[in-house]
Amino acid sequence: MDSSANLDRRTCWGMFLLCMAVLMYELLLTRIFSVLMWYHFASMAISLALFGLGAAALTVALAPGWFPPGRTASLAARCAALFSLAVTLFFGIFVAFRLWPRFGYTVLSFFHQPYYQPFQQGHTTGIDGTMLLALAGLYLLTALPFYFAGLSVTLLLSRHLKGINRLYCWDLLGAGAGCLVIIALLKALGAITALPVLAIVGAVAALLWLPQGEARAVRWGVAFLLLVPALLGMGNYVFDFAGIRFARGRYEPNMQWHAWNSFSRVAVYPSQGQEVERAWGLSRTYRGPIPEQLGMVVDDTGYTSMFRRDDGRFREFFRSNVIGLAYALRPEAEALVIGPGGGKDVLVALSRAASHVTAVEVNPLIVEAVNERFGSFTGALYRDPRVQLVVDEGRSFIRRTSDRYDVIQASAVFGRMAPAAGAFTLSENNLYTVEAFRDYWQRLTDEGILTISRFIFERETLRLVSLGLELLSREAVADPAAHMVVIKERGLANFMLKRTPFTEQELDHLRQLSRQLEFDIVYMPDRRDGDSVFHALIASGGSDAFHAEFPFDIRPVDDDRPFFYYMLKPPDFLDLFAFAPDSPFEDRAILTLRNLLIVVTAAVGVVLIAPLLVWRRGELTKAGTLMRLLYFACLGLGFMLIEIGLLRRFTVFLGHPIHALAVVLFSLLVSAGFGSLTAARFPTQRLQRHLIGLLSALVLLFILYILALPPILTYSLALSLPLRVLIVVVLLTPLGFVMGMPLPLGMRMFHRDSETVAWSWGINSATSVFGAVFATVLAMNVGFTWTLLVGVAIYLTALGAVAVRCWV
Repeated sequence: MDSSANLDRRTCWGMFLLCMAVLMYELLLTRIFSVLMWYHFASMAISLALFGLGAAALTVALAPGWFPPGRTASLAARCAALFSLAVTLFFGIFVAFRLWPRFGYTVLSFFHQPYYQPFQQGHTTGIDGTMLLALAGLYLLTALPFYFAGLSVTLLLSRHLKGINRLYCWDLLGAGAGCLVIIALLKALGAITALPVLAIVGAVAALLWLPQGEARAVRWGVAFLLLVPALLGMGNYVFDFAGIRFARGRYEPNMQWHAWNSFSRVAVYPSQGQEVERAWGLSRTYRGPIPEQLGMVVDDTGYTSMFRRDDGRFREFFRSNVIGLAYALRPEAEALVIGPGGGKDVLVALSRAASHVTAVEVNPLIVEAVNERFGSFTGALYRDPRVQLVVDEGRSFIRRTSDRYDVIQASAVFGRMAPAAGAFTLSENNLYTVEAFRDYWQRLTDEGILTISRFIFERETLRLVSLGLELLSREAVADPAAHMVVIKERGLANFMLKRTPFTEQELDHLRQLSRQLEFDIVYMPDRRDGDSVFHALIASGGSDAFHAEFPFDIRPVDDDRPFFYYMLKPPDFLDLFAFAPDSPFEDRAILTLRNLLIVVTAAVGVVLIAPLLVWRRGELTKAGTLMRLLYFACLGLGFMLIEIGLLRRFTVFLGHPIHALAVVLFSLLVSAGFGSLTAARFPTQRLQRHLIGLLSALVLLFILYILALPPILTYSLALSLPLRVLIVVVLLTPLGFVMGMPLPLGMRMFHRDSETVAWSWGINSATSVFGAVFATVLAMNVGFTWTLLVGVAIYLTALGAVAVRCWV
């Protein structure tokens, strides 16, 4: 198979299947990383995929003698078979974890959530250097399937230069299909059992590419790679011999139940030790019985508890918790609880005589655990006649409902949602933004209270106060301080924001309860002369002067930069590269990002770019080479900045991160595939003119989307999920259609033959790897709008490269 060979259907369908398998493997990694490690590591998936593909392109570019044109079909098939084998071996790691848990713990010790230690503020010490090596090892190991798949893709694209538009279309269509298929696979089989399915898909692609005269041993080997994964997948589905038995960084042999859906794994196991005896927010004066509890963990970090139901016996246990103070001021409240998890917030509301509780839970697996799997234990809490359950994303629900509530509770002590696949989010959270607070404000009754509980030592409560001050300022409230109260029980603080000023009677009642239950008053509006940082922040009204002097960034966050947990000022992020020996536990996410940025930059420089500059240095002097490399580098970096910027915008809009990823990538990739196919009709003689026009149109489209998307998404957020999905598809299809044209057109314009195609593809992949992490760093510090604008600037640079080549 060479550039003159016909592009038959078997080649196209093989490309479709392999690219579908690669995309699904990438998304599966995000789910597996989220379960086994700190949720921050799920961000590696995109850069892993692109790194493997880029390293493969580098191999083809530097060692063309290993891949003779006459054996392209055979070599592509063998590499696809190696992809299948690598995925099967990756599945074998989880079998080893199950058979030898100590081995699993040793492998994961640097990457998982630390052991649960309530009432203590942890620090990270002395892990940075070792963690860098461990991160590099993990990075390279899990990139192997991408590498082998990348060899197949690079070989086929470089040897079919004349038909690259059509083949690239099948590449994108397969990846787009994988975005949807993976959701069904995760729900039906779970992440681990889905791995053998991907191996089978890769083996089928290998079979399609095998030429008629291929050696019998190779054919038997591919058949073996069809049979073995099928047996492993069926066996694990029935016997669960490779199931993950780790929860929150420790081995749980007594795990009672676990299940997967498209965006999480939920596991239930017996609570023990301090988890039961010293519940967060429980008054130190409480001496009554402690209800039996079951721990429930979502992925690695989202923790909640289910309680044995006995309202008469345990009523005081829940009444004695600091998170229930708002209900003490609003007896018989109509309450809304966002993210109730195992039901603690609902039980607190009922113990304080709430007349009705609307519980909005985003994860149906949690509801299944509470109502079905452990219904006899919990009393099927969400079927209580006083409780109305809604399975939905909280922000979306509150936009759609017309009801008003006396108490809105949005406490999420352990509620960090796993990040959207591929982008390092540090748990961007659209429940804690200025726009979210405004939504809550509008759904409160005239005397209603918003109550949120957070760890006071993690600086998050200060950001809640900043959000409250910003909201009250926008609502033109005369005396914002009169609307806020902060009370804590050791490490847990309850922030309360009231629609009208707290009355003297209400403040006296809260003060009396605090004395009775030995809670600590952090801030009350009738005592404004304190010297705490809360008093200083509220007294300043959240002024620029206060924030400039405060050592951390606790400014209110908005939907454009919804990184509630990220509190470093931009200059302080740069200081992280000094490798301070001691850092607070809540900064581990940022340290992980720093380490990942170092590893990715080093890998791109040493593994991808340096060899090209060393062994292909002579070609850099040829006319047009620098513009060619600049063009494909800009396409890789710019595409990632635009994709991640759009992805985060639509994550807020669609709610579930994995759903946002699937819909956004499906829309972009499939429409880009048809764009690539359409671009094949452009005559070769006028490619430069067409490419300049397309890139100019693309830049204008980007600017239009940056300006028009926020109001469109804001006003559409209250629609049902199917309608929101339809809106995303309609919005992104024209953009994806045009974005699919520059790469294949550039391949045709900059290359007269297939000799340097792999080099251009490798440069494109290398900058994409860096862009996957750089886009996140940029969004964290300056927001998604600026991330998109930087992407626009990079596409303008690509336009300049084409124009220069045209004029030179």
